[in-house]
Amino acid sequence: MVYYIHTYKEGTALSKESKIAKKEAKAAKKAAKVEKKQAGQYAKLVKSINKKNAKAEKKANKKGKPFTPVPIPTQEEAFAGGEQSKGKKIFQLIILILLIWLVVYFLVMWFTYVAPIKNAEDDNTATVQEYDRYVNEHEITTTKSYSVSEAKALLKQVIHDNWRTLNYSSDPSSAAINYTSNIVTVNNVDCYEFTSSGKTYAVAINLSAVYVYENGEYNPLTFHSTALIAK
Repeated sequence: MVYYIHTYKEGTALSKESKIAKKEAKAAKKAAKVEKKQAGQYAKLVKSINKKNAKAEKKANKKGKPFTPVPIPTQEEAFAGGEQSKGKKIFQLIILILLIWLVVYFLVMWFTYVAPIKNAEDDNTATVQEYDRYVNEHEITTTKSYSVSEAKALLKQVIHDNWRTLNYSSDPSSAAINYTSNIVTVNNVDCYEFTSSGKTYAVAINLSAVYVYENGEYNPLTFHSTALIAK
């Protein structure tokens, strides 16, 4: 009985020592890995500082100024803030995760939102409005085209009003006014062409203007406030 108890205790001790040895070996391996990584980072840091110092020294010598190199820290100094840097990275990661969660939440709420529809039956004061389609009750106001006889009557009145301006010795409005059967375009408007008392005239089909042909071009005639003559 005593033999078994002794063996059990000895085996337990060996088991604990084995576990401790494994932990120490694992920690040593991890430390060696960290040391190797830091050594590589430290070498890059030293190389970068030396490069910057060389560039700064060259620039200072060119300008004739004194050069003060940036001191190179030891490996222990360079990685003294390693734990703080790690904590800072963890904090930044947490902030990033929260921001991503907020963006996703906003997008989900945006695309799933349905605007409430108010039912007219729930509101005693609400009435359904009906609107008739708009119809313009006015006639189209485009200027119409007038007949040759109506244009001739207008020309007769204009000649009567402007016979002095036309250099006639007397009023020739009672003379014959002949339609030439030609349509001429003056100021982008179609006009009836007439001849009367040795002159050629053009009257706009919409009766908007009267012209006299002089010196190779049609010139507009003005209207005067004289009494209307009989047709």
